[in-house]
Amino acid sequence: MCSLHETGLKTSAQLPFALVNRAAKPTFDNKENSVEITTQSLFPTLVWTTLFTDRVAFNANLLELATQLRNSDPAGVANTNVKGWQSPNNLQNLEQFEQINQRILQVCERIAESQNFRPNLNLHLQAWVNISPPGASNKIHYHANCHFSGVYYISVPSPECGSIFFRDPRAAAKMLTYPAIKPTEFTTDEVRMRPEEGRMYVFPGWLEHGVEENKSDRDRIGISFNVLAMP
Repeated sequence: MCSLHETGLKTSAQLPFALVNRAAKPTFDNKENSVEITTQSLFPTLVWTTLFTDRVAFNANLLELATQLRNSDPAGVANTNVKGWQSPNNLQNLEQFEQINQRILQVCERIAESQNFRPNLNLHLQAWVNISPPGASNKIHYHANCHFSGVYYISVPSPECGSIFFRDPRAAAKMLTYPAIKPTEFTTDEVRMRPEEGRMYVFPGWLEHGVEENKSDRDRIGISFNVLAMP
């Protein structure tokens, strides 16, 4: 990493034009030589979130169901969970999880509409419970063969439960880092979001993500899912 001075590049004060974003009003020191630079977003990586207003009562019921599910199958399955418990990905077939299944589909349907998906598509759901006790985490991964993936958080008892994080999926972008003094949406290669009880996060299935180690003294509990839109 090198500074502007070391490379011999001009600083913004020396440039013959003003650097501005699309929303900013350009300022010109020399009107004859100055130009406006606008920003256009290409191939953005979107993450959608929504917070349920009835989350307290809704989560109390889901917490009981998730606990019953773990008690009925203490071994669970091993996928991306490290030191944690994960149910089989069959919640979509369990009647007791019908409410959360329908909410997941409703949220994804609205997202699909906002992105101009073809009308009258059938959304196919796969869902499972993740229970991460103290010391557990979810290693970085992505979900193949689905349009949307996501997680709904039932229990996040402490800020120390660990954040969900997303990695820049662009392989070529990893060739060189930007010499930024503070990360921006353009220069960063990883984004962290602190989970919140009652909040759902939805993102493209191809987006690499993971969840940090739970450093609290209680379980972090969520329902993860995949959604595929088909005719």
